[in-house]
Amino acid sequence: MVLLVLAFLASLLPSVGLFLWLRKIEGDPEFEGICNKALLQGAITVLPVVGCSALLALGGAGLTLLFGLGGIPKAAYHDFIVLALSEELCKCFMFHKLLEKYQRAWSWMDYIILMTLVGIGFGLAEDIPYAIGAGAIVMLIRGATCMHGGYGFIMGYFLGKAKKTGNKAWAVAGVVIPWLLHGFYDFGLSDEFAALGENTPYLSVSLAAFALVTIVILIIFFIRHRHDERYLTPTVPVPELATSPEPTAEPSEENADTESEPSSLIES
Repeated sequence: MVLLVLAFLASLLPSVGLFLWLRKIEGDPEFEGICNKALLQGAITVLPVVGCSALLALGGAGLTLLFGLGGIPKAAYHDFIVLALSEELCKCFMFHKLLEKYQRAWSWMDYIILMTLVGIGFGLAEDIPYAIGAGAIVMLIRGATCMHGGYGFIMGYFLGKAKKTGNKAWAVAGVVIPWLLHGFYDFGLSDEFAALGENTPYLSVSLAAFALVTIVILIIFFIRHRHDERYLTPTVPVPELATSPEPTAEPSEENADTESEPSSLIES
């Protein structure tokens, strides 16, 4: 029992360490407070996820009654829609609700950091029920990969890019990519998928390894770009820049007098 408790506490260290580091990156006390709210917002996200998952599960039950959904299709619906889609959409929704609370010119870096922290907060809250009945190795793997933090990093990067460029396709990518990664990971752990063959566990192992690589990329990104003006300047969509009117210079008194001279000469 003591070993399991220690394993659970150890599994929290990567997420907590990332949180403490990311909130300090911009060196802004106000932003640090917003980072605290982002972590809390992520933890609270488990509540709308429960409701959203329940509704989608009812939809799955309806499909089962109407079309006899079962086996692999039923497992895929549960893992991709009931679990992965509801969690990624709810995290994205709660992230935008957080942004709406503050009158602030958000930068691309803000998007990436805050969405990552929303993911970390959700992952920490989700770890508590998952730890019940789990082994020490599973806890440590979940903690080391910090999957929801990685999904948040990907989502925040593309949502910020969409805001920066004005291209909504990047926002779609920001939701679809984490959703697919999440869905395939959960699906790879399902009994129905495991029944397809002895090599099926490689899918989840590969995606867990990819999640670990994502965290490494996350760390390298923040080290390399924490002072990059491209990410630190407020996000202004390109169309807005293109349509903004050019300022017109007011004529000086000297120019005004010069322009009025021809008319005065004609009159004389």
